[in-house]
Amino acid sequence: MFERNCKSALLSLFSLLLVFNICQAQEVEPCGIYNSTVRTFGLTPDQIEAMSEASHQLEMETKIANLQGEQRDDLIIIPIVFHIIHFNGPENISNDQIYNAVEVLNRDFRALNEDQSQVVDAFTDIIADVEIEFRLAKKDPYGNCHPGITRTVSQLTFEGEDDVKNLVSWPRDMYLNVWVCEDAAGAAGYAYLPGSVNNWGNAWLDGIVIQNSYTGAIGTSNTFRSRTLTHEVGHWLNLRHLWGGSNTPGEPGNCDADDNVDDTPLSMGWTTCNVEGESCGSLDNVQNYMEYSYCGRMFTEGQKTRMRSSALSSISDRNELSTNSNLNATGVEGIPLLCEAIFSVDKQVICVGDGVQFTDLSYHDVSTWSWDFGDGTILSGGDEEFSNPYYIFDEEGVYNVVLTASNSASEALSTPKTITVLSSGSMDTPTQQGFEFGEYPSQDWFIDDPLQDGGWELNYEVASTGQRCLQIENWANDIEFNKDYFISSTMDMTGVDEIRINYKWAYCFKGTSDDNETDDRLRISVTGDCGYDWDLRKMHRGFTDLPSADPHVYSFEPDGEDEWNEYTLVLPQSIYQTEFFRVMFEFESRLGNNIFLDDINITTYDEDMLVLEEWTVGPNWSLYPNPSENGISKLSCSTILVHDAVIKLVDTQGRIVEQVYSGNLQSGQHNFELNSADKPRGIYFVVIEIDGKPQALPWVIQ
Repeated sequence: MFERNCKSALLSLFSLLLVFNICQAQEVEPCGIYNSTVRTFGLTPDQIEAMSEASHQLEMETKIANLQGEQRDDLIIIPIVFHIIHFNGPENISNDQIYNAVEVLNRDFRALNEDQSQVVDAFTDIIADVEIEFRLAKKDPYGNCHPGITRTVSQLTFEGEDDVKNLVSWPRDMYLNVWVCEDAAGAAGYAYLPGSVNNWGNAWLDGIVIQNSYTGAIGTSNTFRSRTLTHEVGHWLNLRHLWGGSNTPGEPGNCDADDNVDDTPLSMGWTTCNVEGESCGSLDNVQNYMEYSYCGRMFTEGQKTRMRSSALSSISDRNELSTNSNLNATGVEGIPLLCEAIFSVDKQVICVGDGVQFTDLSYHDVSTWSWDFGDGTILSGGDEEFSNPYYIFDEEGVYNVVLTASNSASEALSTPKTITVLSSGSMDTPTQQGFEFGEYPSQDWFIDDPLQDGGWELNYEVASTGQRCLQIENWANDIEFNKDYFISSTMDMTGVDEIRINYKWAYCFKGTSDDNETDDRLRISVTGDCGYDWDLRKMHRGFTDLPSADPHVYSFEPDGEDEWNEYTLVLPQSIYQTEFFRVMFEFESRLGNNIFLDDINITTYDEDMLVLEEWTVGPNWSLYPNPSENGISKLSCSTILVHDAVIKLVDTQGRIVEQVYSGNLQSGQHNFELNSADKPRGIYFVVIEIDGKPQALPWVIQ
């Protein structure tokens, strides 16, 4: 309703210009209005007055456009860049999901959305083609060819507040910046109105923050959530909610508010899709993108005028975006150059007969792909099947794969990616690895450092035995949940009856008080199928059995054999007795101290050896995962002889918590499940009596 005079429009707008617009899906939560926003901006009275004046100017420009027509009647093109802030989790969404988000956004703004046909008859005549199009940037601010998608590793993704904008931001007079995070300040997404980020030291706030799960209609998002970006871009182009200047729909007082658009009825605001709703005495435009109904299907002609006026205004540099010079500078007009051939792989170490999924990430406008797999095979073509091939390697070796991407105007050659194809039994068994000779990684042991920040590496000064060991300098690490891997090649375990992995490690807490104790983790996983399926068999935790030495207030190095721990992992399971057996040591940092690994011994036992051992000391039992976190732990052993067995679970006071088993153990594999979900946290003991000989295994429930 735009019939109010300019002064009243300014006053009503003032309640919104300081609103931090956060739009929450499913659970609608109001964001900070006047007071919280003042705190966010840190505004002085002069700045508040200046922001009010900027908003007033924008309202006057909109009113003129309504009365006299727009400055331009052509298509307005706005370059857009997506900054993916992630911590190597699902929030690191694919390029395809970003492409889909841009497609959804453009369909909505050009009234090309198929669900437009669902708009109720009362509003079909005012459905607007806004004639604004968003194009993914093809050049960065320095003129370099770019895909228009950046990726930054940061834990700030779990907050999604304004601080993420300090990680990476492109000039707002050249691009619409969109930051994609795991969270968006507790909401689905948020944006600032153009009048509130005109300058005064707060221009850096300009842009949109959105959750990855509300970006596009594929991947981590879905169709229901896909209009969140459309809604937020509406705010970015100066649209209010239909119920006015608050983030709280459904309030009776909203009928006295206004969105300053003459063809949108007054509304209290909706969180459900009641297309027959009449909250302020007339039929509400519930299917408008600026509602909270989550059945948005349209913008109105009045909203179109308001958004185009904002896009052509000098307020917050919006008018700079669509100039011919900027469209050329950002690469969104003209014939794009094919400036980089690049691809990703789902794995780089496989076994003979396994395949690798190759995914093309080249830009821009690739029409033909030629893959050289390094084994004499070249796959070329222009159909979609050639862009992302799955290729099987049939012979062992090390292969450098190269992609040549081309279009009608140019071609580009990728840097090679190395694919290592392992044969069965690449390593001899038994294996002893004390790190005394050679370098690492090697043909037998691989190091995987996903963040490329310095993972497992040789230490030449300390060791459990000898002069060298493997270490991770975790003391100075500032990335929580960082994971690093040390992985073996294949070992042929066919024909063996039991596998044992013995290893030593050194670790201590960072600090001397409970406040400084950290729950770093060392995990040992194994596979019988080369690595398609890794099974966690043992985990050492900082709060339980990982520490081997007293806490240190400095960067830890073990001093003597007494500051090392040792463990033997027993694997009697037949699923691991294959020609493609592998072992993986994984360290997960929780910002604790350094860790050291030494004296890895992998040995095998045949039936005769096991019979002798079983006769003298009883069968070997394993308990995994241990500690247990609200799940099932498995108590396992393999027996050759027949035994009388009693198995019970007791607490630290010796009280029986559960009778697990009583009876004979026949020859073969035995597995017992221990359920931690119905038990309090703490330390328990699995007491096993075999032929009257007792032993106990500690079991930790976290």
